[in-house]
Amino acid sequence: MSLSYSVDKVDKNGREMLTYGTKDFPIAFFDDDLVKVAVPWHWHDEFEVVIITEGIVNVKISNSELILKAGEGYFANGGILHSANLKSVTGHQHCLIFSPDLLCSKDDIIRQTYIDPVINNCTFPFIKLSPEIGWQNKILKLCEDAWQQGAYEHKDYPLNVKADLGQVFALIIDHMDFISEENIYTNNSKKDESRIKKAIVFIENNYDSFISIKDIAKSADISVSTCLRLFKDILCTTPIQYLINYRVQKAVEKMKLNIKKPIYETAYECGFSDAAYFNRRFKKIYGCTPTEYLSKINTL
Repeated sequence: MSLSYSVDKVDKNGREMLTYGTKDFPIAFFDDDLVKVAVPWHWHDEFEVVIITEGIVNVKISNSELILKAGEGYFANGGILHSANLKSVTGHQHCLIFSPDLLCSKDDIIRQTYIDPVINNCTFPFIKLSPEIGWQNKILKLCEDAWQQGAYEHKDYPLNVKADLGQVFALIIDHMDFISEENIYTNNSKKDESRIKKAIVFIENNYDSFISIKDIAKSADISVSTCLRLFKDILCTTPIQYLINYRVQKAVEKMKLNIKKPIYETAYECGFSDAAYFNRRFKKIYGCTPTEYLSKINTL
């Protein structure tokens, strides 16, 4: 295994288009420069651990919002919606994404005792990790050691990575009551997330076309009012604002791939009918014009 770098691409179901490690060692280690890498709303079946190594990061996960500084992090359960954006000038994070199969087979006693209780616990979408809380600091140190071992392929790293993560799950199980009390995640929350995922997939598959809020609601088999409520409660935005932000995000991806292409053409390809409006929305999100943004990226 070696160090990987995140790419902000998702498949038609909103899951990340990434292969996490190999069949016999299903884990990936990412070093994300959050100036260059966007982390849009997405989900995946694997567990994810993130440790902020520089800057301040705004993480939105499930129906919660976290402001994390260097040294802090989080552990996310599989299938949980999450996103991140930078709140400081610079920022990096170390990220581990791994399958439960990394640690044991499905019928192993370790799976039944330590892994499945986490996967199947609807009150455990995630846990914020603080270095100021003893057992959480142990998890942060274990995960950082696992990241260092795997990213740089230290001697015996497969064994050491599994050992570190095994201890992480033991700590989580020991403190499951605390985690469940900290999180309010019910069957209704799970149902609402399922609906919002359908709406997100629809937007991501049709962002380059004209889309109304009625279309978005219909894609998730919900009313317009319910659609508005779910986007506000879970994503802290409106359906149309999410659509606009996603269009801008896709425009950024396209501009990076072809810096010589006229910006207005890219805007049209991403669903904007007015180049001036695109420029205004872009500046509101990134704090600069598209031209200025490309200049900054090219100098990094």
